[in-house]
Formats: sequence, C-alpha cells, structure tokens
Amino acid sequence: MKIVDIKMMAVEIPVVPLTEGGIAPYRGSQDKVGTTRTNSLIFRVTTDEGIVGWGEMNAIINGKVTKALLEDYIKPLVIGKNPFDINGIMREFAPVYNPQLNTKCFLAAIETACWDIMGKAANQPVHALLGGKITDRIDICYCTGMMEPAELKEKARQVKEEGYRTLKTKGGVDVLKDIRRAQALREAGGADFDIRVDMNQGYDTLQALRYLRGVEELGLQYIEQPIGVNKFDDMKSLRSRTTTPIGMNEDCYIPNNLLRAVTEGCIDVAVVDFEPLGGLSELARIAAIAREAKLALAHHCGWDMGVKLAAILHATSAMPAFSYPMDSTYQAHGDDVLTERIRIADGSFLVPEGPGLGVEVDEEKLQFLAVQ
Repeated sequence: MKIVDIKMMAVEIPVVPLTEGGIAPYRGSQDKVGTTRTNSLIFRVTTDEGIVGWGEMNAIINGKVTKALLEDYIKPLVIGKNPFDINGIMREFAPVYNPQLNTKCFLAAIETACWDIMGKAANQPVHALLGGKITDRIDICYCTGMMEPAELKEKARQVKEEGYRTLKTKGGVDVLKDIRRAQALREAGGADFDIRVDMNQGYDTLQALRYLRGVEELGLQYIEQPIGVNKFDDMKSLRSRTTTPIGMNEDCYIPNNLLRAVTEGCIDVAVVDFEPLGGLSELARIAAIAREAKLALAHHCGWDMGVKLAAILHATSAMPAFSYPMDSTYQAHGDDVLTERIRIADGSFLVPEGPGLGVEVDEEKLQFLAVQ
C-alpha cells in the first residue's frame, strides 16, 4: 500500500456565545479580544488501494505557510510511502544533519491519517492498534476563557448542572483578580468540583508564589505553566512551597524538558498535546515515560474539531498515564466537520468505535465550512 495523494482544507466554525451557554468570546492570558470563531486544517490522505485517512491540525503560522510546506516539502517526502511505515515517514522529518529542520510536528495530521488508514485496512479501531482501550469514556475538563468573577460563578453553576465535574480557566495577568476568580469558582462549584487554571507563562516567579499562597486553601486540581519555560529551579522551588499541584504544558514541547522536570522533581502533572509533539507515536513515547515516572497526564485542547478529537480519544483511552480529564472546548463549538458529532454523556466523551478513527467526515460540509 502506498500514499498517492494528500489534500489540505482550511475550515472555520463558530463558537457558541456565552449568552447562549457557550464560551465565546474566549479570552486567554494574552488575548484581549476573545475568540468567537475557530479554524483548523483538515487533511485527506488517499492510498493506491482507495483507503482514505483523515487528519487535523492547526495552521503553522498561517494557512498560506502551511500550504507551501505541504506542497514543497512534505508531499515529496510522504507520497509513495507505505502508511504502515510511520517510523520511516517520521524519520524523514528529523534529519540528523539539519536539526533546525526538525519538523515532525508538521506531520501530526498526516500521521493521524496514517493511523486512520491502518485501522481501516485492518478493520480495527485505532485504540486496538495502540494496545487496546482501558476505558470507554474520557472525562472532560470544560475549558472557559478569562471572565470576571461573577461571570465565572454563573458559568461554573451551568457547567456543573450539565454534568461536567472539572473546569479550566485562564490566568496570568493580574494576581489579585486571578485569586478572586479562583475563589468565585470554588464558591460556585463547591467542594466536589475540580478547578484548574492555566497561566500560559504569564507570571514571574514572585507573582506565581503570591498566587499560590492566595489559593492555597481552595484545593485547586493544579495550575498550569505558571512561569516561563526552561525555569526548572524556579518551578521546583514553587512546588516545594505549596500544596497546590504544579503542571507543565509549553515546556513539554521542548526536547528533553519533560524528562528533566520529572527527574528534578519540578512538577506534579504534565499537560501534553500530540500535535506539537509530532503525532500519536510521540504521544505514546511521552505516556510511557510518564507512566514509568508515575506522573499524571492530561491531554491539551487546541480548539480541536472532531477528527483530532477522535484521535485523542483513541490514544488516551489506551494510555493509562492519562489519568486526568482532558481539556476541551468541543462541547461549545457551533459546528463540526463530521457527519455525526462525537457523543458526550455525563460530562465524558464516548470513545468512537469502528475501524480507524471511527468517525466519518462530511465532505459536503467541508466545502461549506471552507475558508481561503
């Protein structure tokens, strides 16, 4: 079997507004405007046996740059390859003599499509190819943007009423206001509601310490990447001064940083995303390290539509290290590229069944949602 064609389609969907029970405009630590629509790149990979695999990723810088990389760099190295030879394909994008061209992350969508193809060819779901799922559902951490404390209170009540047990919000701009946000969430959610806060490297070390002391009694699930990357001594120091668990995200995509953070005792949890890591194979490698180190993992969310979400569910359902609910905005997306959206029950995603990713892409809808 050989790959004979790769097509990329940029699509955009609306995000449900806060006034309608959604999350838009979604404001992050550095985002002052707020997201009301989100976009993604959908990849269609075809083999000479007529099997089609689907993948999804965010644009690299923008769609124009990604398209140029696809046409001029990726296609020549991938077309003609066997989709079962994922290791061989990925080696092409980690050249020994040009380390600055370590571009495995560019291949995340195509690697996903190869897993989809393999599953369809073997008439097996992707989770079976990864060793078999250990759960039928993955709990959801409902992601919300940065809001005023009163708004967050109302949102927490809504989220809890809908059956979700974990909520994630943003921080890292104003320590005192971030503390008030956390207090509002705990008051609205109650003791049986998990709260995580993502700082996106927004604090310096002293600000992070001040925040941790301010929320010490609130029992947060963890705070994510409170300070900048490569600050191992400071992360370790923060961890030693608080009972609030410390998480890492952006650091995980810098080679060897996660392993170093584990060996030096800097973190309690890692938030990882298979896309910037370079695919499901890389996710499995990280999950093996984490399991050996007894480090808990949560999967990150990048405004993932149904194709990438299906891949996340297959992978994490087969990897025991993913013991925390996965971040997600999917429940507040106004549309999807699938014929049937991925099912949610009791605050959890149900892992798709069927060969490959177990989902069907609606190609007419792809055209309808397409953007330049």
